[in-house]
Formats: sequence, structure tokens, C-alpha cells
Amino acid sequence: MKFSIVVPTYNEENDIAGTLDALVALDYPDREIIVVDDSTDATPEIVRRYVNKDVRLVRPARREGRCGARNIGVIEAQGEVMVILNADVRPRVDFLRRLAPHYEQGYDYVLVNSKIANTEDLYARYVNAMSAAVQSGDPSWMEWTEGFSCRRELAIRAGLFPTGFAVPICAGEDGFFGANLKNLGAKKKIDFTITVDHIAPASFSEYWQIRKGRGQGSPQIRRFLQKWPIGMIVAWALLRVAKTLAYVGLAAPAIYVSWRATQHSEKGVRDLVPFLWAWLIEQIAFHAGEWESIFEIRRAEKRLQVCSA
Repeated sequence: MKFSIVVPTYNEENDIAGTLDALVALDYPDREIIVVDDSTDATPEIVRRYVNKDVRLVRPARREGRCGARNIGVIEAQGEVMVILNADVRPRVDFLRRLAPHYEQGYDYVLVNSKIANTEDLYARYVNAMSAAVQSGDPSWMEWTEGFSCRRELAIRAGLFPTGFAVPICAGEDGFFGANLKNLGAKKKIDFTITVDHIAPASFSEYWQIRKGRGQGSPQIRRFLQKWPIGMIVAWALLRVAKTLAYVGLAAPAIYVSWRATQHSEKGVRDLVPFLWAWLIEQIAFHAGEWESIFEIRRAEKRLQVCSA
């Protein structure tokens, strides 16, 4: 069984070398590594240093965001099973060897555990704790994790990742793709004993940008994939702002969310106040991204209307 590892990159010069070092060290020989790069920084030059280690660099003629880059990688791939990785995810050396038995047993896609490696940093520790809190419950609803893999043939049948919209979808498409696999009747396996390490944002600016990006994806999913009218998306965004204000005003809900996360932090309740801060910044960033995305969608759709008139 051959694995194809697809890594879409956009200005990842600070992360990609560490990821490629982890990938070329994998102890499963029948695999290929495909980096689909849209960068304007030194990322492609760094990737080219690995071409003699079975790493292939693909530079698209036209940028279509992360979804488009993933689709190019899937089409280019020659393996039976796809592994879709972000540029800051570092699989452990036995990752593919431990995935292989699940596919030999007939599973079609596999979800694994993601562990933040740099938990000495507050924002990274918060993200890790929140993720662990989610996974501590019933994970059966999950359709995507870092280190996601699936059969290539099914990825194509599922329609790949969504592209071709007025604005490229920047977040939330992962769960949509996983749901499409489920709707095809694909057989899912969740194995949290398999772990991939993930480098999370350490600085305030990185954390803000990533959380804002999550917010930007919300209106895009609702508009382009769920076909919501703009007015309904605006109403939903307003309700989300009201919910956050209520959490802050009442204090207890925000404290509870942060306290629950501290149960999965090595610092325990000492992280309560720091996690409250991280939660608040996360909410503000999400709302900022959500409203920015709503206006961006409206502008893009108006441009298309003018062009088609």
C-alpha cells in the first residue's frame, strides 16, 4: 500500500523545514511527499533542498487557496491513501506504519490525535487544552483532525475540497469534506493512540491571525456551501456577538469554559486567568474575521454581478 502525503503551503518558511524533516524520517518506505506551494517567501527554496529525498514540489499556475492546493496534490498523487497535512504538523516516525493496518482492515478514512508540541507558550497551551477537552468527550461526531488520511479514490468521489467561489474558502472546509466522505458511506476509524505533533501559534500576532482566519471561514461556508442568504449570515454573526457579550457580562460562562480547559493543562488551575485572556482574544478575533469575511463576500459578489451584466 502506497501513501501520498500532500502538504499545501503558503509562506511557511518558518515551519516547512521541520515538517519535511519529520516526513522524510518516516519509517514506512512506500510513500511520496508532495508539497503544493503558493508562497511569496522562501518556502519553495527550502522545499527544493529536499527533492533528493523523495519530496516533490508543485507550483500552481493560479492560486486558489488551501482547498485548490490540496486538490492539486490529490490529483498529482499516485498512492492509494492520501494524508493531508498542514505545514506545521510533524508526524511521528511510525505514523504511516500505524495507519496502514486500519486501511488493510477496510477502513476508508482515519482520524488521529493531534498534540501541540510547544505548550510552554500560553496560546499554544490554550489551543492544546481546548482540543483535549473536545476529544475527552464522545469524538464520534468528528470528521477531521490534523493528520487526516483517506483513500484517494474516495476523495475524488467526494468532490475533493470546495473551490470556484467568489472568495476562496479559508477555514471550515475540512469538516465539510469529511462529511462528504461519510455521506458516501465511507467507513471511519478514530484512533487517538496515533499522535501527530503540531506547532501552534506562540505570539499574539500569530494567534490573532489564525483565530481570525477561523472566523473568516464561517460566513464562507454558510454562503457558498450551505447557500445561506447574506441577511441570515449577518443575523447569525450578530447572535454570536451577543452570545460572547453575555458570556463576558455574566462572567460565569466564560470562567467555566476556561476552567474546563485548565483540566487539560499541565499547569492546571494556574492557567485559569491566562486561559480567560486567550479565550477572550479568540472570540474577538473570530468576530473580527467573521465580519471582515461578510464584507469581502459582498464586495466580491457585487464585482461578479457587474462583470456579468
